[in-house]
Amino acid sequence: MTLLTVLRRFGGLTGVTLALGIAALLPACGGGTSQVEPFKPGRVIVLGDETSVIVNDGLNNGRKYTVNGLDSNGVRDCTLQPNWVQVVAAQYGFVFAECNKDAATPKALMRAKVGAKVDDPTIGMASQIAEQQASGEGFKSNDLVTILIGQNDLIELSERVIAGTLSEADAVGEARRRGAVLAERVNTILATGAKGLVSTVPNVGLSPYATKLNTTSAGASARLSNLVYEFNAALRTTIDQTRFDGRNYGLVLTDDTVQALARFPTSYGFSNVIDAVCVAALPNCTTAAADLVSGASVDGYAWASDRLLSPRVHSTIGSQAVSRAINNPF
Repeated sequence: MTLLTVLRRFGGLTGVTLALGIAALLPACGGGTSQVEPFKPGRVIVLGDETSVIVNDGLNNGRKYTVNGLDSNGVRDCTLQPNWVQVVAAQYGFVFAECNKDAATPKALMRAKVGAKVDDPTIGMASQIAEQQASGEGFKSNDLVTILIGQNDLIELSERVIAGTLSEADAVGEARRRGAVLAERVNTILATGAKGLVSTVPNVGLSPYATKLNTTSAGASARLSNLVYEFNAALRTTIDQTRFDGRNYGLVLTDDTVQALARFPTSYGFSNVIDAVCVAALPNCTTAAADLVSGASVDGYAWASDRLLSPRVHSTIGSQAVSRAINNPF
């Protein structure tokens, strides 16, 4: 018996009587105490740029583009200091082939690429989607697809403005266009029945990269923040709301997270939201003292490099993504 049938049957009742009648019949309709079955993905598929990448070292103990953890013997361990997509995969007990020390069957698939931009013909979103489709399994209704890309695009646009090869207005227009292109790629994925976790681009206008750039190019930080805003706005508004909603995807507000911790660092437990904690180049930076700013505590920093996020920020974003996956009625 459907809820609509119940409502029709009790069409002559009002107020409390109607509520009690429906409540009494729900067990008979198979409703029980829960209206939504928790979504249990069969796989996690990762699309995007280096923020999500795990680079295989040939030993299934890959490196990430944040601070990599060391075990008690000082040996790098890819399961420590997880990036945000590892947090999502771990929620379901999944591992990536790139970080698979126990030789489990990988159910998390890495398609993200270092340096990727939305429209890049060889490693951009269309190419990553094609790679997944070419695997022979494509996208399935029980797949959970994570998507985070655009940061490299916006840095490129900002640098072109500084170089004088692109006007400010054209940079804004291009940021909007690329955000809309990304949204159309999201629409393509969701149309297959797969579920999505779509992250906004972090505000790199607040990054150490932008702060330093501001000293030689006044207004660079504000420009980047505005480009981030325009890109994310186009992404959010171009995902087809007539076909897709919380049953199809969850939105992860990485831009809001970065902005909040930059404004109120101590409230989030950060001691430094301005500088990069790594002196070693990513993805080779680890928690070893030689790889970090002298005396730095990794947990206190928001940025691993001049433009990429620290493990604690990854943890925060990953937790938000997991919350979306659990609470959205996929």
